Amino acid sequence: MDIETLFKLIERQGTLEQVSNFLRQLGLPYSGSSWKDMVNLRLRTAVEKGRLTDDQLLDLLRQTEEHGSQHIFLFTLIEGRSVSKLFSDGLPAVLSASGFPPLGHVSVVDMPDDPQIVEVREEFGEARTLVFKIVEQRSSFEKVSDQNDNGQKVVTYSEIPYRAVNIMRISEDGRAEIRLQSHSDAISYNGIAEATFKILSPIINRLDWKDDKLDKFKNSLLDISKRSSMSEVFGLRHTQLTNIEGTRLSAAAGLPGASMYDDTEVVASVDRFLEKENHAHCDRASVSVKKRGTLSRSINLVVSGEPNEFAITSKVSKSEYDYILNAVLEHNI
Repeated sequence: MDIETLFKLIERQGTLEQVSNFLRQLGLPYSGSSWKDMVNLRLRTAVEKGRLTDDQLLDLLRQTEEHGSQHIFLFTLIEGRSVSKLFSDGLPAVLSASGFPPLGHVSVVDMPDDPQIVEVREEFGEARTLVFKIVEQRSSFEKVSDQNDNGQKVVTYSEIPYRAVNIMRISEDGRAEIRLQSHSDAISYNGIAEATFKILSPIINRLDWKDDKLDKFKNSLLDISKRSSMSEVFGLRHTQLTNIEGTRLSAAAGLPGASMYDDTEVVASVDRFLEKENHAHCDRASVSVKKRGTLSRSINLVVSGEPNEFAITSKVSKSEYDYILNAVLEHNI
Protein backbone atom coordinates (compact mmCIF):
# COMPACT_ATOMS: atom_id res chain seq x y z
CA MET A 1 0.00 0.00 0.00
CA ASP A 2 1.42 3.37 -1.04
CA ILE A 3 0.96 5.44 2.13
CA GLU A 4 2.16 8.66 0.50
CA THR A 5 -0.48 8.34 -2.24
CA LEU A 6 -3.13 7.79 0.43
CA PHE A 7 -2.00 10.93 2.27
CA LYS A 8 -2.14 12.90 -0.99
CA LEU A 9 -5.63 11.68 -1.89
CA ILE A 10 -7.01 12.28 1.60
CA GLU A 11 -5.69 15.85 1.52
CA ARG A 12 -7.03 16.47 -1.98
CA GLN A 13 -10.47 14.92 -1.49
CA GLY A 14 -11.27 15.69 2.14
CA THR A 15 -11.54 18.47 4.67
CA LEU A 16 -9.56 19.05 7.84
CA GLU A 17 -12.79 18.65 9.81
CA GLN A 18 -13.39 15.18 8.34
CA VAL A 19 -9.88 14.00 9.23
CA SER A 20 -10.08 15.55 12.69
CA ASN A 21 -13.39 13.82 13.44
CA PHE A 22 -12.03 10.51 12.19
CA LEU A 23 -8.96 10.69 14.43
CA ARG A 24 -11.07 11.80 17.40
CA GLN A 25 -13.30 8.75 17.03
CA LEU A 26 -10.18 6.53 17.18
CA GLY A 27 -8.99 8.25 20.33
CA LEU A 28 -5.96 9.74 18.56
CA PRO A 29 -4.62 13.33 18.63
CA TYR A 30 -6.74 15.17 16.10
CA SER A 31 -5.93 18.90 16.06
CA GLY A 32 -4.37 20.45 12.96
CA SER A 33 -4.65 24.00 11.66
CA SER A 34 -3.22 23.14 8.23
CA TRP A 35 -2.94 20.12 5.95
CA LYS A 36 0.82 20.07 6.51
CA ASP A 37 0.30 19.70 10.26
CA MET A 38 -2.57 17.24 9.89
CA VAL A 39 -0.60 14.93 7.58
CA ASN A 40 2.84 15.17 9.18
CA LEU A 41 1.99 15.58 12.86
CA ARG A 42 -1.18 13.50 13.07
CA LEU A 43 -1.55 10.95 10.28
CA ARG A 44 2.10 10.16 9.59
CA THR A 45 3.00 10.06 13.30
CA ALA A 46 0.07 7.73 14.04
CA VAL A 47 1.15 5.39 11.21
CA GLU A 48 4.79 5.35 12.35
CA LYS A 49 3.73 4.51 15.91
CA GLY A 50 1.49 1.70 14.69
CA ARG A 51 -1.67 3.39 15.96
CA LEU A 52 -3.18 3.85 12.48
CA THR A 53 -3.32 0.89 10.09
CA ASP A 54 -3.49 0.75 6.28
CA ASP A 55 -7.11 -0.40 6.50
CA GLN A 56 -8.00 2.56 8.72
CA LEU A 57 -6.37 4.96 6.25
CA LEU A 58 -8.42 3.38 3.45
CA ASP A 59 -11.54 3.86 5.56
CA LEU A 60 -10.59 7.51 6.06
CA LEU A 61 -10.19 7.92 2.30
CA ARG A 62 -13.66 6.43 1.81
CA GLN A 63 -15.06 8.85 4.37
CA THR A 64 -13.49 11.87 2.65
CA GLU A 65 -14.36 11.14 -0.97
CA GLU A 66 -17.52 9.03 -1.06
CA HIS A 67 -20.10 11.23 0.67
CA GLY A 68 -21.37 14.72 -0.04
CA SER A 69 -20.63 17.34 -2.69
CA GLN A 70 -22.49 14.95 -4.98
CA HIS A 71 -25.49 14.55 -7.22
CA ILE A 72 -27.45 11.46 -6.21
CA PHE A 73 -29.76 9.47 -8.49
CA LEU A 74 -32.24 7.06 -6.89
CA PHE A 75 -33.54 3.81 -8.38
CA THR A 76 -35.80 0.91 -7.43
CA LEU A 77 -35.85 -2.61 -8.82
CA ILE A 78 -38.55 -3.30 -11.40
CA GLU A 79 -41.12 -5.81 -10.20
CA GLY A 80 -40.18 -9.33 -11.19
CA ARG A 81 -36.46 -8.53 -11.49
CA SER A 82 -33.88 -9.75 -8.98
CA VAL A 83 -30.48 -8.82 -7.56
CA SER A 84 -29.99 -12.19 -5.90
CA LYS A 85 -26.86 -12.96 -7.94
CA LEU A 86 -25.15 -9.95 -6.37
CA PHE A 87 -25.73 -11.34 -2.88
CA SER A 88 -24.98 -15.01 -3.48
CA ASP A 89 -21.91 -17.14 -2.87
CA GLY A 90 -21.29 -17.02 -6.62
CA LEU A 91 -20.52 -13.29 -6.65
CA PRO A 92 -16.70 -13.66 -6.62
CA ALA A 93 -16.87 -15.82 -9.76
CA VAL A 94 -19.23 -13.32 -11.44
CA LEU A 95 -16.85 -10.45 -10.65
CA SER A 96 -13.85 -12.38 -11.95
CA ALA A 97 -15.58 -13.38 -15.19
CA SER A 98 -16.54 -9.73 -15.77
CA GLY A 99 -13.04 -8.38 -15.19
CA PHE A 100 -14.05 -6.57 -12.00
CA PRO A 101 -11.77 -6.29 -8.93
CA PRO A 102 -12.09 -9.13 -6.40
CA LEU A 103 -14.59 -8.52 -3.63
CA GLY A 104 -12.94 -6.46 -0.89
CA HIS A 105 -9.82 -5.62 -2.92
CA VAL A 106 -8.87 -1.94 -3.18
CA SER A 107 -6.77 -0.30 -5.91
CA VAL A 108 -5.39 3.10 -4.90
CA VAL A 109 -5.56 4.88 -8.26
CA ASP A 110 -5.05 8.61 -8.67
CA MET A 111 -6.18 9.77 -12.13
CA PRO A 112 -6.60 6.93 -14.64
CA ASP A 113 -6.84 7.64 -18.36
CA ASP A 114 -10.26 5.94 -18.45
CA PRO A 115 -12.85 5.46 -15.68
CA GLN A 116 -11.72 2.54 -13.55
CA ILE A 117 -13.55 0.36 -11.02
CA VAL A 118 -11.19 0.42 -8.05
CA GLU A 119 -13.27 -1.37 -5.42
CA VAL A 120 -16.25 -3.67 -4.96
CA ARG A 121 -17.23 -4.20 -1.34
CA GLU A 122 -20.10 -5.31 0.87
CA GLU A 123 -21.59 -3.20 3.63
CA PHE A 124 -23.97 -4.32 6.36
CA GLY A 125 -26.53 -2.04 7.94
CA GLU A 126 -30.31 -2.00 7.87
CA ALA A 127 -29.93 -3.88 4.57
CA ARG A 128 -26.99 -5.71 3.04
CA THR A 129 -25.52 -3.60 0.26
CA LEU A 130 -22.95 -3.90 -2.52
CA VAL A 131 -20.82 -0.85 -3.32
CA PHE A 132 -19.02 -0.18 -6.62
CA LYS A 133 -16.43 2.60 -6.59
CA ILE A 134 -15.30 4.19 -9.86
CA VAL A 135 -12.44 6.67 -10.23
CA GLU A 136 -12.12 8.94 -13.26
CA GLN A 137 -9.99 11.85 -14.40
CA ARG A 138 -11.73 15.16 -15.03
CA SER A 139 -10.48 18.60 -15.94
CA SER A 140 -11.33 22.08 -14.79
CA PHE A 141 -10.29 25.27 -16.53
CA GLU A 142 -8.66 28.19 -14.75
CA LYS A 143 -8.43 31.55 -16.44
CA VAL A 144 -4.80 32.60 -16.91
CA SER A 145 -5.04 35.81 -18.92
CA ASP A 146 -7.05 37.83 -21.40
CA GLN A 147 -5.84 40.41 -23.83
CA ASN A 148 -7.09 42.47 -26.74
CA ASP A 149 -5.30 41.88 -30.04
CA ASN A 150 -6.36 43.80 -33.20
CA GLY A 151 -9.95 44.06 -32.06
CA GLN A 152 -10.10 40.46 -30.86
CA LYS A 153 -10.16 39.40 -27.23
CA VAL A 154 -8.01 36.34 -26.56
CA VAL A 155 -8.66 34.48 -23.33
CA THR A 156 -6.21 31.82 -22.17
CA TYR A 157 -7.19 29.03 -19.78
CA SER A 158 -5.08 26.45 -18.02
CA GLU A 159 -6.50 22.90 -18.04
CA ILE A 160 -6.20 21.36 -14.58
CA PRO A 161 -6.84 17.62 -14.21
CA TYR A 162 -8.40 16.28 -11.02
CA ARG A 163 -9.59 12.98 -9.58
CA ALA A 164 -13.31 12.32 -9.29
CA VAL A 165 -15.04 9.45 -7.48
CA ASN A 166 -18.45 8.04 -8.39
CA ILE A 167 -20.33 5.40 -6.43
CA MET A 168 -23.12 2.94 -7.13
CA ARG A 169 -24.65 1.27 -4.10
CA ILE A 170 -27.21 -1.53 -4.45
CA SER A 171 -29.26 -2.83 -1.54
CA GLU A 172 -30.54 -6.37 -1.21
CA ASP A 173 -34.01 -4.89 -0.62
CA GLY A 174 -34.14 -3.60 -4.23
CA ARG A 175 -33.01 0.01 -3.86
CA ALA A 176 -30.00 1.63 -5.47
CA GLU A 177 -28.33 4.98 -5.79
CA ILE A 178 -25.64 6.44 -8.00
CA ARG A 179 -23.57 9.17 -6.38
CA LEU A 180 -21.67 11.44 -8.75
CA GLN A 181 -18.99 13.85 -7.58
CA SER A 182 -20.13 17.37 -8.42
CA HIS A 183 -18.46 19.18 -11.30
CA SER A 184 -17.00 22.64 -10.87
CA ASP A 185 -19.29 23.87 -13.67
CA ALA A 186 -23.06 23.62 -13.93
CA ILE A 187 -23.88 20.59 -16.09
CA SER A 188 -26.51 17.91 -16.54
CA TYR A 189 -25.55 14.76 -14.62
CA ASN A 190 -27.98 12.34 -16.23
CA GLY A 191 -25.53 11.29 -18.93
CA ILE A 192 -22.88 10.49 -16.32
CA ALA A 193 -25.38 8.39 -14.37
CA GLU A 194 -26.23 6.40 -17.50
CA ALA A 195 -22.51 6.01 -18.25
CA THR A 196 -22.08 4.52 -14.77
CA PHE A 197 -24.65 1.86 -15.62
CA LYS A 198 -22.73 1.16 -18.82
CA ILE A 199 -19.43 0.72 -16.96
CA LEU A 200 -21.10 -1.79 -14.64
CA SER A 201 -23.16 -3.46 -17.39
CA PRO A 202 -21.31 -6.80 -17.29
CA ILE A 203 -23.15 -7.59 -14.05
CA ILE A 204 -25.82 -4.84 -13.68
CA ASN A 205 -28.63 -4.52 -16.21
CA ARG A 206 -30.01 -0.99 -16.59
CA LEU A 207 -33.33 -2.47 -17.70
CA ASP A 208 -33.77 -3.99 -14.23
CA TRP A 209 -34.04 -0.53 -12.66
CA LYS A 210 -36.58 2.28 -12.77
CA ASP A 211 -36.09 5.84 -11.58
CA ASP A 212 -37.27 6.43 -8.02
CA LYS A 213 -38.81 9.84 -8.64
CA LEU A 214 -38.83 12.48 -5.91
CA ASP A 215 -42.09 14.16 -6.94
CA LYS A 216 -43.82 13.00 -3.75
CA PHE A 217 -41.02 14.40 -1.62
CA LYS A 218 -41.21 17.80 -3.32
CA ASN A 219 -44.99 17.84 -3.04
CA SER A 220 -44.80 16.84 0.64
CA LEU A 221 -42.64 19.89 1.36
CA LEU A 222 -45.61 22.06 0.35
CA ASP A 223 -48.52 19.85 1.45
CA ILE A 224 -50.57 21.64 4.11
CA SER A 225 -51.50 18.35 5.78
CA LYS A 226 -47.82 17.34 6.09
CA ARG A 227 -46.32 20.74 6.84
CA SER A 228 -46.03 20.26 10.58
CA SER A 229 -44.16 16.95 10.33
CA MET A 230 -42.00 18.13 7.42
CA SER A 231 -40.95 21.29 9.25
CA GLU A 232 -39.64 19.18 12.13
CA VAL A 233 -37.09 17.54 9.84
CA PHE A 234 -36.54 20.07 7.04
CA GLY A 235 -36.16 23.79 6.63
CA LEU A 236 -37.51 25.08 3.31
CA ARG A 237 -35.06 27.54 1.76
CA HIS A 238 -36.37 28.00 -1.80
CA THR A 239 -39.01 26.64 -4.14
CA GLN A 240 -39.82 27.06 -7.81
CA LEU A 241 -43.38 26.18 -8.81
CA THR A 242 -44.98 25.87 -12.26
CA ASN A 243 -48.66 25.55 -13.22
CA ILE A 244 -50.28 24.12 -16.37
CA GLU A 245 -50.10 27.50 -18.12
CA GLY A 246 -46.33 27.65 -17.63
CA THR A 247 -46.52 30.41 -15.04
CA ARG A 248 -43.77 30.15 -12.47
CA LEU A 249 -43.62 31.27 -8.88
CA SER A 250 -40.31 31.40 -7.06
CA ALA A 251 -40.15 31.95 -3.32
CA ALA A 252 -37.22 31.95 -0.93
CA ALA A 253 -36.42 32.52 2.71
CA GLY A 254 -34.54 35.76 3.28
CA LEU A 255 -32.01 35.42 6.07
CA PRO A 256 -29.32 32.72 6.22
CA GLY A 257 -30.63 29.73 8.14
CA ALA A 258 -34.24 30.90 7.88
CA SER A 259 -37.07 28.71 6.58
CA MET A 260 -40.08 29.63 4.47
CA TYR A 261 -42.16 27.60 6.91
CA ASP A 262 -41.64 30.38 9.46
CA ASP A 263 -43.07 33.11 7.19
CA THR A 264 -46.85 32.75 7.15
CA GLU A 265 -47.36 35.29 4.34
CA VAL A 266 -44.96 33.52 1.98
CA VAL A 267 -46.49 30.14 2.79
CA ALA A 268 -49.99 31.54 2.16
CA SER A 269 -48.90 32.85 -1.26
CA VAL A 270 -47.47 29.45 -2.19
CA ASP A 271 -50.66 27.73 -1.00
CA ARG A 272 -52.80 29.95 -3.22
CA PHE A 273 -50.63 29.17 -6.25
CA LEU A 274 -50.95 25.45 -5.53
CA GLU A 275 -54.76 25.49 -5.55
CA LYS A 276 -56.16 22.55 -7.51
CA GLU A 277 -57.47 24.53 -10.46
CA ASN A 278 -53.93 25.68 -11.21
CA HIS A 279 -52.54 22.12 -11.22
CA ALA A 280 -49.22 23.55 -10.10
CA HIS A 281 -46.27 21.44 -9.07
CA CYS A 282 -42.82 21.94 -7.54
CA ASP A 283 -39.97 21.92 -10.08
CA ARG A 284 -37.14 22.65 -7.69
CA ALA A 285 -36.59 22.95 -3.96
CA SER A 286 -33.68 23.85 -1.75
CA VAL A 287 -33.97 22.51 1.76
CA SER A 288 -31.90 22.10 4.87
CA VAL A 289 -31.98 18.87 6.84
CA LYS A 290 -32.19 20.09 10.41
CA LYS A 291 -29.82 19.31 13.23
CA ARG A 292 -31.65 16.64 15.23
CA GLY A 293 -31.15 13.10 16.44
CA THR A 294 -27.88 11.71 15.07
CA LEU A 295 -27.37 14.77 12.84
CA SER A 296 -25.15 17.23 14.69
CA ARG A 297 -25.46 20.05 12.15
CA SER A 298 -27.81 21.37 9.48
CA ILE A 299 -27.01 20.22 5.92
CA ASN A 300 -28.32 21.72 2.66
CA LEU A 301 -29.90 19.78 -0.22
CA VAL A 302 -31.05 20.82 -3.68
CA VAL A 303 -33.82 18.76 -5.28
CA SER A 304 -33.73 19.54 -9.00
CA GLY A 305 -32.55 18.23 -12.35
CA GLU A 306 -33.88 14.76 -13.21
CA PRO A 307 -37.02 13.56 -11.39
CA ASN A 308 -34.93 11.09 -9.32
CA GLU A 309 -32.03 13.45 -8.60
CA PHE A 310 -30.97 15.53 -5.62
CA ALA A 311 -27.67 17.09 -4.56
CA ILE A 312 -25.85 17.39 -1.24
CA THR A 313 -23.91 20.63 -1.50
CA SER A 314 -21.22 20.01 1.14
CA LYS A 315 -18.94 17.22 2.29
CA VAL A 316 -20.60 14.90 4.82
CA SER A 317 -19.73 11.77 6.75
CA LYS A 318 -21.15 8.33 5.93
CA SER A 319 -23.51 8.46 8.92
CA GLU A 320 -24.72 11.92 7.88
CA TYR A 321 -25.25 10.73 4.31
CA ASP A 322 -27.26 7.70 5.42
CA TYR A 323 -29.39 9.89 7.72
CA ILE A 324 -30.12 12.35 4.88
CA LEU A 325 -30.95 9.60 2.38
CA ASN A 326 -33.31 7.89 4.82
CA ALA A 327 -35.02 11.22 5.62
CA VAL A 328 -35.65 11.88 1.93
CA LEU A 329 -36.92 8.35 1.24
CA GLU A 330 -39.18 8.30 4.30
CA HIS A 331 -40.94 11.44 3.06
CA ASN A 332 -41.15 10.36 -0.58
CA ILE A 333 -44.33 8.36 -0.04
